[in-house]
Amino acid sequence: MKVTRLSINRFRNLFNIFCEPSAGVNVIYGENGQGKTNLLEAIWLFTGARSFRGASPSDYIPFGDLRSSFSMAYSDLNRENLTNISLGDKKEVLQNGVLLDSLSSLSGSFCSVVFSPAHLNLIKGGPSERRKAIDTVIGQIKPRYIAVCQDYQKQLFQRNTLLKDIPFSSSLLDTLDIWDQSLAKTGALITKTRKSFLEKLVPFSDDFYNGISSGRESLSLSYFSTIDIEGVHSEETMLLLLKKNRVEDIRIGSTSVGPHRDDLLIDINNMSAKGFGSQGQQRSAVLALKLGECALIEQVTGQKPVVLLDDVMSELDDLRRDFLLHRLLERQIFITCCDPKQIIDVDAAFKIENGRLVVQ
Repeated sequence: MKVTRLSINRFRNLFNIFCEPSAGVNVIYGENGQGKTNLLEAIWLFTGARSFRGASPSDYIPFGDLRSSFSMAYSDLNRENLTNISLGDKKEVLQNGVLLDSLSSLSGSFCSVVFSPAHLNLIKGGPSERRKAIDTVIGQIKPRYIAVCQDYQKQLFQRNTLLKDIPFSSSLLDTLDIWDQSLAKTGALITKTRKSFLEKLVPFSDDFYNGISSGRESLSLSYFSTIDIEGVHSEETMLLLLKKNRVEDIRIGSTSVGPHRDDLLIDINNMSAKGFGSQGQQRSAVLALKLGECALIEQVTGQKPVVLLDDVMSELDDLRRDFLLHRLLERQIFITCCDPKQIIDVDAAFKIENGRLVVQ
């Protein structure tokens, strides 16, 4: 999968950007605050996923402007594709001339893996960050999974609202069974999908970590589920636990079990990477996870995902930097940095100043 043409106008601080990237290593460089990360963020949005910076759509449109528009041409194994996105009071997404319902409808069409300094805190951060990371990758492999997650969030919101209202109106208690059943069905499906994904990811990430550590250490991943009863994570087990915890859930006004409470456990040499891993080990683990993500997407979809590296080269030592680039050979890569001399074997370089590409 290769980006062949990119056009961005009034996206954050980017104005009238147009470039035709190389199929190899593309370096986006310039001083801090000029718009380098914004360019990668624009590319990432074509995956249909939310911003990797946690931004909302309203953040994309510059202050004082009404619309933001960007388009991207890219090739996959089957065809050339053109996607146009226009944001404002009226959102419009066109994929090869066909009007789509939303940005998330793009999921599965364009595959990418992004690695930013924030991802280096993936291990140190909370469970929600790790759940989001898992769901984002699964959404590219299985686009329908996104709709399942959206349904679950709606059901969870309705159940939590009901839990808060029951103490003031006991008659509402009779309706809780309905929400328990729908939440258990969707929640069990999410848990099953996440566990299956991790089982496929483990061999890749473990192999990459073994390479980074020169065989001296091992990486293991496991899924912690709150609907586990003797190793079973089914709709029936979640329903049973929802009923078991009902009194406490009503007391706190929140649902205590389900995939929204689960976590990805990351161990190095059978010890928690979060609790006992050094900074170097934690960075190696995240690096292995990202490389594993790349390999798994390629295995499942048959497409090499476009790789976006947002200012991570300066965060990695020479060993990890060389390992990363070596393992990403034959993929299209976009790297942001302040000094392009940091990167060897560059195929194309683009300088950004004040939100505009500067002709060299």
